[in-house]
Amino acid sequence: MNTEFSVEEHNQGSAWVLAVTGELDLRTSPELEERLDRVWKAGADLVILDLRQIEFMDSTGLRVLLSAHQRAQERGLRFALVKGADQVERVLTLTGVRDLLTVVDDPAELLAAGGSSSDSA
Repeated sequence: MNTEFSVEEHNQGSAWVLAVTGELDLRTSPELEERLDRVWKAGADLVILDLRQIEFMDSTGLRVLLSAHQRAQERGLRFALVKGADQVERVLTLTGVRDLLTVVDDPAELLAAGGSSSDSA
């Protein structure tokens, strides 16, 4: 199995989508943390982490998600996830993390609403 880790960045104004591919684990988490840090510093007010192509995530990856969520909350910014594969969803659900985070099926759900509305219920 050749699982290459990669992160593709796309932005629409101050909204950024980071599409992650491969395994999010102890080896790859530092790269994702670095990319998240870069988009926050670039002035992102909405960061969407697309997990649809993640094949595996361990507790280190979970910590990266929680850290990004906390950073966004502390700064009055928004952080969300695009629903991942069954294994990823299982980890998020069993740990209770899914209940803490905004999770959508497609980034467009937030991008359409994110640009013109500041309503967050």
